[in-house]
Amino acid sequence: MSQLVTKRIRSAAMAVVFTAAPAAFAGASDTSDGACGSTSAGWNAPNGALVLTRGSGGPVTSVLSGVGEYRTHSLLSHGPGGEVTHETMYTPGTNGWPTYCSTPLKVNELTSGYPGAARINQGAIYQYLYGGGGLEYIAYQRSRSSAGYDTKGETITNWMLHSMPTVATASKKDGSQSLLRIKGDNGYPLNYTLYQYRDLENVHLGAAGWNNGMVCSTMIAYAQYKAGFGPVSAFTYDHATLVSAGNSLYNAVENECNTGLGFWTDIGSKATCFEGICDDAARQVRNCMAAGQCGTDSSSVWSNIANDPNTVSRSISPDRLGGWSGHPYSGAGTTVWSYDTSNTVQWNSGGNVYGCWF
Repeated sequence: MSQLVTKRIRSAAMAVVFTAAPAAFAGASDTSDGACGSTSAGWNAPNGALVLTRGSGGPVTSVLSGVGEYRTHSLLSHGPGGEVTHETMYTPGTNGWPTYCSTPLKVNELTSGYPGAARINQGAIYQYLYGGGGLEYIAYQRSRSSAGYDTKGETITNWMLHSMPTVATASKKDGSQSLLRIKGDNGYPLNYTLYQYRDLENVHLGAAGWNNGMVCSTMIAYAQYKAGFGPVSAFTYDHATLVSAGNSLYNAVENECNTGLGFWTDIGSKATCFEGICDDAARQVRNCMAAGQCGTDSSSVWSNIANDPNTVSRSISPDRLGGWSGHPYSGAGTTVWSYDTSNTVQWNSGGNVYGCWF
């Protein structure tokens, strides 16, 4: 059976496996996210493994579904029961009256997603993955080629440990807990920047992104390049696909806001305006991801993009890292993990761990 067929079959059959419900706590400030939790056992993902997941809601899920892809988050494991490196953001808080009637979401939190790039423990990542109850898929892939498994993934995670400096930061929810925020080349912690899904710039070639930002998948591509294993080639999504993704994003944010579900929980219940606040939120988020303009809900920002047939998107997604959804799994421009198939994540290593992901 070919590697491609094997990957497709195993992807379809992979189930989410876990052993205990997390102990969750309310999120910091006015974000709806739970920051802290615990797990009675750590995961089995080896050091250097790429872990790929899919959540059931949120803007990233809607965008990637809109371009025909499945996996929505990517992480690197530092070993069974060990630390995890990833890049993410918590749900932005909401502005007060009257600002929320035009830009419902706090602009700085939407622009510079927090915590950005971070290294956290097993309790924290368990809370992140399962605390919202919406995880549909999780699996890991080891670094591998046609010759068999290798240690390239471990080399990359070890490079990150020794070559990407960190700063210990107290949790916004529980001050007794800390996480390690990872710094960029400029010495400042890396932000999570939604615009990276529109244009990763040259992050995959070791350069800095706009707003000192990356997203989960572009940070991993950055690490592979800097560790000496060559660039992951960026993928160009054509204009029609870009428009489809933008419309999917708008519809998802507006619907989740109206129903009080998903990534933008509680926005719609915070205020009464002369126009629909959820429509404003949807336009604000789409402007942020499509143009890097996070402080406006102006419809002209998106219409200028949608009406220009020359506009495209160029990025690296979680599926591209793993060699899924038609992305190549071997040859130049692929990752060290893409040749592998999906391996089941089980939470079976010893020790109860509590932690916070922001």
